[in-house]
Amino acid sequence: MDAIDSGTRAAGGEPQVATAPATPLRAGGALQGLLAFGVYAAVFVIGFGLPLAGHLGVPQVREYWTDPNFYTWSMGWWPYAVSHGLNPLYSTQVGAPAGYNLAWATTTPSVGVLMWPVTAAFGVVVSFNMVLLLAPPLAAWAAFLAARRLTRRFWASLLAGAVYGFTPFELVHSLQGQPNLTVIAVFPLLVYLVLRWWDRALGGTWLVVTMAALMAVEFYTFDEAFVDMTVVLAGGLVLGGAVAGRADRTRVLRLAGLTAIAYAAALAAASPYLMYALRHYPASLTRQQPIFSLSLVRLILPWSDKLFGLTSLIGYSNHIGRYSIDDYVGLPLLAVLLATAVLTWSNKVTRLIVLAFVFVIALACGPDVVVGHQNLFPLPWGGLWRLPLARSAEPSRLIIFAYLLLALALALWLSRPARGRPATVARWGLGLLAVAALFADLPTFAQATSPVQPGYPQPAAMRPVNQLPPFLTHGLYRRYLHRGETVVFVTHRGNAGMLFQADTGFYFRIAGGFINSSLTRQDALPIQVARLSHANPARVRGFQDYVRQAGIGAVIVEQAWAEPWMNVFARIGLHGTSVGGMTIYTTGADEARFTRRVVMENTHSY
Repeated sequence: MDAIDSGTRAAGGEPQVATAPATPLRAGGALQGLLAFGVYAAVFVIGFGLPLAGHLGVPQVREYWTDPNFYTWSMGWWPYAVSHGLNPLYSTQVGAPAGYNLAWATTTPSVGVLMWPVTAAFGVVVSFNMVLLLAPPLAAWAAFLAARRLTRRFWASLLAGAVYGFTPFELVHSLQGQPNLTVIAVFPLLVYLVLRWWDRALGGTWLVVTMAALMAVEFYTFDEAFVDMTVVLAGGLVLGGAVAGRADRTRVLRLAGLTAIAYAAALAAASPYLMYALRHYPASLTRQQPIFSLSLVRLILPWSDKLFGLTSLIGYSNHIGRYSIDDYVGLPLLAVLLATAVLTWSNKVTRLIVLAFVFVIALACGPDVVVGHQNLFPLPWGGLWRLPLARSAEPSRLIIFAYLLLALALALWLSRPARGRPATVARWGLGLLAVAALFADLPTFAQATSPVQPGYPQPAAMRPVNQLPPFLTHGLYRRYLHRGETVVFVTHRGNAGMLFQADTGFYFRIAGGFINSSLTRQDALPIQVARLSHANPARVRGFQDYVRQAGIGAVIVEQAWAEPWMNVFARIGLHGTSVGGMTIYTTGADEARFTRRVVMENTHSY
């Protein structure tokens, strides 16, 4: 709604809603924006991202897991597909020979295309690591812009931006290497545009154009978040009309009309992807599970080993809900929202923020209200998650909109007119406590750079910080593999084949690969290869048939994780060549040995 001029007060002493002048912010506003981004970037890199910033050319975020290397691959795939005239929504470079439908995988095309120059100049690993480092500061900066437009206060807006950009949700998914969930600057930028239009500093035409562009970018970043944004926008406009009052309702209706035009334009830009995805809807796409709904307990108590050192509270918290901190908000920040509501309920912006927060939390609960481990009762809108476009969506991800609303509430709280030093100290004390409580349990990249998942085999020969083997970095693969040859990579590095393929500029094709848990195996291996970990004669025959039918030219084992695979392949008669940190088993050269081994299988134990 209207911007808040905290210096304008009624006789009763409360800040009034006042329309800001149509003139642009003073020249110092741009410098403030640059300063804010610099602060966010410095805080994030120094406080959280030094291990990553110090090794930009090395894949290191949760290398035992599949997602980071899938997104690294995606950042290379889109430039490769576009520049080679390929269908970017279906790839035979992975899952060879048939390939995979990528329309229902989160390949973040907008990120891949925007980072194309960096990828071309420095490689996909550097590009991916830069996205992980830049996404949270950019999100914080975007929220700063929206909060400053709302309040005209620098320090209040600076803290508000930090609340949105450095949320537990953002940090957790940064450490999990998921840019589809961390590139979230679009949402506060939409708020910023609406505020500028409401202030009459932005015309209707430019509002439509810029909103449409941002919405399209969001669709091509993460289509599930685009759907979430749609629902939140619709609900926000309805709530805006409800709180606007008769004088402003016409303007809200006009805003709704302009938003609808922008949304239609964004859908038109998204239509090629959308129509292809709907025509190729995968029957295996699973419905979301209750674990992906917001647990109300987690709003105030994260699963944690910190919690300010309160041992009894840590023990209690870690036994009452799913293991997560990405839903955590904290009591002090909720207290800021409540205090803002109580003290300024007559303010239309306050009412809109509070009601929108309740609306978002209700949606994030998903089909059922979950408290602790219990699904207490179904919600009336639970049927939404049975729709084709939403059946695999995770309701708890809507929490990001709640964080944005809380950030704006914090900015309003901190920008309230002073009523003496004690009141000012109390107001800022609660605001700083809210930020401190939110940040108390944030992880750092130092916790995500181990190449080994607890309980899994340790590498036999650990290289520094997960660096790529010389087989790739020295170009040795060109001596041992033909361009376009289909290979299988076996390693405990998660989704290694897709990482290695992208790093070599798609020199070879791979059998297997992970794109999401509904469509592919979590270990990224073809099932016929994975079964050899507990080999028997039937599984050896299945592997042999698969190698022939799929045209597998080589099975390549990363030597750091050679055990137990080298023993497995030796027992079934394969012999490898070790070079550059890899052992290469050329299947065609060993076909006769395969045949002799199968003839003797009845007298051998596998």
